[in-house]
Amino acid sequence: MQLARLVRVGFPVALMVVVVVAAGTYVHNTTSASGDKALAEFDARVAVAAKFVSGTLAGNDAQIRADAERYFAGTQAQMRVNTRNLDLGTAWYAVLDADGRMLFAHPRSDVPAEAVLSSDPGFAISQETGKIAFGNIDRSSDSSGVLAYQPFDALDGPRLMVVPVPLAQLDQLFAGAISPVTGSSYVIDGEKQIITSSTTAEPGTPLGDQTRTVPSGSMSKGVVGNTYFSAHQIADSRWQLLMTAPRTTLLAPVQAASRAAWQLFAAFAAAMLLILLMGFSALGNANRLAKARLHDPLTGLPNRALFMERTDAAINDWRRRRSTDPPSIVGTLFLDLDGFKPVNDTYGHATGDDLLRQVARRLADATRPDDFVCRFGGDEFLVLCRGVRHSTDVHAVAERIRSALSEPFDLDGHPVTIGVSIGIAVLTEDSPEAATLIHNADMALYRAKENGRGRIEVFASA
Repeated sequence: MQLARLVRVGFPVALMVVVVVAAGTYVHNTTSASGDKALAEFDARVAVAAKFVSGTLAGNDAQIRADAERYFAGTQAQMRVNTRNLDLGTAWYAVLDADGRMLFAHPRSDVPAEAVLSSDPGFAISQETGKIAFGNIDRSSDSSGVLAYQPFDALDGPRLMVVPVPLAQLDQLFAGAISPVTGSSYVIDGEKQIITSSTTAEPGTPLGDQTRTVPSGSMSKGVVGNTYFSAHQIADSRWQLLMTAPRTTLLAPVQAASRAAWQLFAAFAAAMLLILLMGFSALGNANRLAKARLHDPLTGLPNRALFMERTDAAINDWRRRRSTDPPSIVGTLFLDLDGFKPVNDTYGHATGDDLLRQVARRLADATRPDDFVCRFGGDEFLVLCRGVRHSTDVHAVAERIRSALSEPFDLDGHPVTIGVSIGIAVLTEDSPEAATLIHNADMALYRAKENGRGRIEVFASA
């Protein structure tokens, strides 16, 4: 009975919890996926911009290579002749061999030292890739630019033409590519100096606080405070394109949808809870109605219908067990209060009702946990004794009841003493039905009252 009630109550609760948790998990995963998608789209824009910058840097490789081979592939004397009227539009230019040794320079006084040119990252990158490469911002002169290294083939082996590219020229070149719809962007060299940016940051200055958001590697992304950053390596260089934006701005459309989704989820959860509460209320009402149907409203004890149900169950259990287990006893006590009517007549029905409630409490205290007490009607009560091994045990229960009910009752300050007559019937093969067992106990009660009341009589078949 308890297990059935637990299942009946627990199943809808568990089902509701599963449904609500599943819905909450779905909303959480959906909103999280939407947020991840928004950030991934930002990363994709950075990747596209980095490819554009890389393509722009490498776009003139073929033309510059051809010009370098035309003017600088010969001997030093030939280079002087070829460059007599040459104007590359740069502050200076130089030619290095594969070991970094300077072969030619113009004007010699403005060209940085060999060690400076060969130690720049662009020197090594151009030799590795065989394509034009750009190094870090040149700090050895006042030119405020980066060094561009163009490899080409000469008669005596590979050479590199080196020219400075002004930062202002790069700033104009990349302006369209690095202007994000949201946030800020920076092109930085290998030492994290700003080459150009979409902000008011001065080219050639350190990146500053943003430096900590750009770890080494080809690509990185993450959050610092409320700033989301995404950095992509620019191919064939040590440069990076860094874009930053307020995370709240990037996720604003997602968060608006997320708030709406969670509001709908909250409404759904509230509706589920309301349905569950309504179900519990209906179940509680049903239980109260069932209890009212099966219990005496005055004393709270089970009534005759429930007593019959429990007696039938005890008899069925006795039938199942009698062939395998040691024989047990099922007994019924039929009780009738002696002296109840004078109490009603003397003190009124309200006092009589109070007496019946006190009798019910004493019966519950005087019987065993396995015993089942009910109010049969009026001042009559029934007790079902289960799980006893001998008929004397049933008689012992009756003795405890008689003793308990013989003590005075306090009725509004008036001590009142009553008695009880008890009839006992024990289940036998001749009386295998609940109605028969109760009838036999009633017959024993009748004999107890005839023999002077306050007695205990056991039914004996003729």
